[in-house]
Amino acid sequence: MKLHLLDLGQITADEGWFLEASGASTYSQPAPPRVRRQLQMIGAVIEHPRAGPILFEVGGAPNARELWPEPVFEAFAVTGYARENRLEVALGEAGYELKDIKAVIIGHMHLDHAGGLEFFRGRDVPVYVHEAELKNAFYSVATKEDFGAYLPHYLDFSFNWQGVSGDQLEPWSGITFYRTPGHTPGLMTMRVDLPNAGTFIFTSDLILLKENYEQSRPQGWLLRDHRAWWGSLKFVRAMAERTDAHLVFGHDPDVFAELRKEKFYD
Repeated sequence: MKLHLLDLGQITADEGWFLEASGASTYSQPAPPRVRRQLQMIGAVIEHPRAGPILFEVGGAPNARELWPEPVFEAFAVTGYARENRLEVALGEAGYELKDIKAVIIGHMHLDHAGGLEFFRGRDVPVYVHEAELKNAFYSVATKEDFGAYLPHYLDFSFNWQGVSGDQLEPWSGITFYRTPGHTPGLMTMRVDLPNAGTFIFTSDLILLKENYEQSRPQGWLLRDHRAWWGSLKFVRAMAERTDAHLVFGHDPDVFAELRKEKFYD
């Protein structure tokens, strides 16, 4: 089994979205400076010996500037997206084509993680997403209660949706999904156990940045369920410490850059 990390581009946004109380005014500092952070959009392809190439998350749509509502793009501007960040090009750099992919796993369905599903429209490739996340995404768009985080262009019946039930599933040996709510109701963390490189844990946006994990510092304005987030964080931390895992956070550019020094892991 081999694991390749994919560079799917960068977005820039106010740090307050990602770190609790960042930039908050206080009695002694009523007008603190605003901090903007460049974040990495991350994907991964896993060459499984029996299942074939499996894709974890697909980044944003190539035409995000046209598809994303203007307030969303203003808040989360795609500031780094070139030809090499397109999904089919990033896969090609790892030695694959879109037609090679046998399954897609979506940790959660926000527009910067699931927008690239457009590349799989009309194909019979199974798309695994937790049933709670799938229901929440469709509901959020239909009612416009969370429109912007989820977008209708990838929420239709032209995809081969495969709902994941329960809190844990190992669909293929060495690859396990865990439901870890907080950022969204049905977010899934993925664990990959490699024979030589050891365990990798992909947190999607349960843990956006290293600071969330190392400082036990909750997300800022993006957090949906504070209590659930803490429970999920403790679960992932215990698993990571028990397995001495490599942690791949949802958007941390420094962690991603360090891990990308290796062409692949096996």
